[in-house]
Amino acid sequence: MKHLSILLITTLVLTNACSSIRIGPKGEGEYVAAESLVPYDENNMRQMKKDGELAAQKAAVEKVAGVFISSATTVEQAQLVEDKITSKTAGFIRKSHVQKSYRKGDEWYTKIKALVLVKDIGDIIKESEKDAFAKKTTLVVTSRETVGEEISLSQDCKQAIYRVLKNQPYNLVNGDNLSQNNIENPNATIDKARGEGARFVIVADAETNPLAALPGATSPFKSYRARANLRVYAANNYAVVAEGSGQQSGLDPLENIAAQKSISAACETAAKQLIEPVNDAIDSAKIYHVTIKNINTIERLKQVQDILRSLREVEDFNLVRYANSAGQFDISANISTPEELTAKIIRKYNIYFTVMSITPNAVVLNYN
Repeated sequence: MKHLSILLITTLVLTNACSSIRIGPKGEGEYVAAESLVPYDENNMRQMKKDGELAAQKAAVEKVAGVFISSATTVEQAQLVEDKITSKTAGFIRKSHVQKSYRKGDEWYTKIKALVLVKDIGDIIKESEKDAFAKKTTLVVTSRETVGEEISLSQDCKQAIYRVLKNQPYNLVNGDNLSQNNIENPNATIDKARGEGARFVIVADAETNPLAALPGATSPFKSYRARANLRVYAANNYAVVAEGSGQQSGLDPLENIAAQKSISAACETAAKQLIEPVNDAIDSAKIYHVTIKNINTIERLKQVQDILRSLREVEDFNLVRYANSAGQFDISANISTPEELTAKIIRKYNIYFTVMSITPNAVVLNYN
């Protein structure tokens, strides 16, 4: 009887200790499956297997870091994630075990299941966004630039746009050189930009032509006259949120420099007209706090993010926290009420979600 009492007490102590640790699907860590391929080395099998497991652990950490990186992430933030997280994989792996490993041609395949400290990774990324780098709205800049009848690939208009907008709270990304078809129907260009995380797309159409000299006039300078038309499209619904235009001349002894000056000046004039309406469009979206419970795995969390990304009204979203199998999101959307946001999610994805509660600024859903 005495031995039985001791056993019961010990069991209760262990149970309470385990519940206080809260590691695993209900705590600060999540089990993540990841794979790797490393070169096959029959002369050093032990090291090869170790390298395969370490590479898979890094892949697991990268998978977790990826769900916290928003579309507004800058190059500097991505580098910080590399420096502070993926380069120090071991610090974010509580434990792992190999599920499969075998030779695959000239490579060694490894699949692991690792317990990754999700909260630690999320905290580092969120801290970097808050303190080190300002959150920026991503704009993709595309253009068609012509000199006379020839297509120009020098991107003088794009560079002019960058100069005008560089001090604005934007993350400017170099987009495609466009054709006439892209100018007339930019939907494919916008779709591509949205897939790359852009909130807006600048479509610039700039052309310049030589000016004829006055009869009887002689000058060592060449003169070009350019016109530029710029439109800014919302990537989520193709709406035009800003327009700008300009006409300017360029003068130089060299024809190509004169043409370059004219396009740059015209595009700078047009780009200045974009700042106020683009900033108004950025500020027009409302922010909703959405909690989704019972997500349970990183794979399901990524599925939730894909669902949010597919909603046209959602301009941006940010994973604020993921703990106890629940994701907390800040969602920026052109939607007037939380009820409307919830209705759009449920109407399209009712098999995934059940509504738990709705308040003026917050929604709680359960992932079925």
